[in-house]
Order: sequence, then structure tokens, then C-alpha cells
Amino acid sequence: MDKINNFRRKKVGSNIDQFDVNSNQTSDTSTFSPEEATGAHQRRTDLRKIWDYLGLLFSMLADSFNKRYPIPKKTVLVITVALLYLISPVDFLPDIIPLLGFADDVAVLAFASSLIKDDLENYRAWKMSN
Repeated sequence: MDKINNFRRKKVGSNIDQFDVNSNQTSDTSTFSPEEATGAHQRRTDLRKIWDYLGLLFSMLADSFNKRYPIPKKTVLVITVALLYLISPVDFLPDIIPLLGFADDVAVLAFASSLIKDDLENYRAWKMSN
């Protein structure tokens, strides 16, 4: 009972010295970063960029088959190896393992897209000029 009474008698502002008061700071933003606020927007733009590159890749392949644009040999090699890896039943991580099985496939696709990104940008410039 004495503990309850001591608690009730404690003054409201008695532990104010524990808080760091900074008159220049109007709000506590130390735990919030602008990157966290734009995280969802960034993911959406990344997905749009991937979708644009995929459409650009199909357009580049179509122009190549129609003999209007020569695809660099490096790009053909990267696309072929990536597709063969995705089709192949032999993986670093078997696809039977939930989520982890597809992680190596996604990594191969990300690596392949990073290798052919410059060629896709060159094709985009060529397409805009024609």
C-alpha cells in the first residue's frame, strides 16, 4: 500500500530532467527518414522500369528478327544463358524449396538484366532516332 501512495504523491514533472530538450528541434524526426517514406514509391518505379526494359527487350528481339537492328552478341549470349538456366531443372537451389528455390532464378534474371541494360538503352536511343 505504501508503494501505491508513494506513486500517487509523485509530482508530475519530477522526471522531466530525463528528457533531452532541444529548442531548435520542433519535432522528433530522429527515428524517421525520408528514404522510408519513399520506399514504396521507389519499389513501384523499379517495377515500372523492369516492365519497360522487358518491353524494350521484346521490341529489340522483334526488330532483330525483322533485320532492322543488329543485337550485340553479348546480349544474345546473356539472354540465352539466362533462359537456359530458368528452363533447366538443375538449379543452385531447387525450386521445391519454398521461396528460396526461386531466389536463385530471380538473382540470375537481375544479373542478366544488369549486363544488358546498356544495350537496351542503346536500342532505345536507336528506336527514338528512327
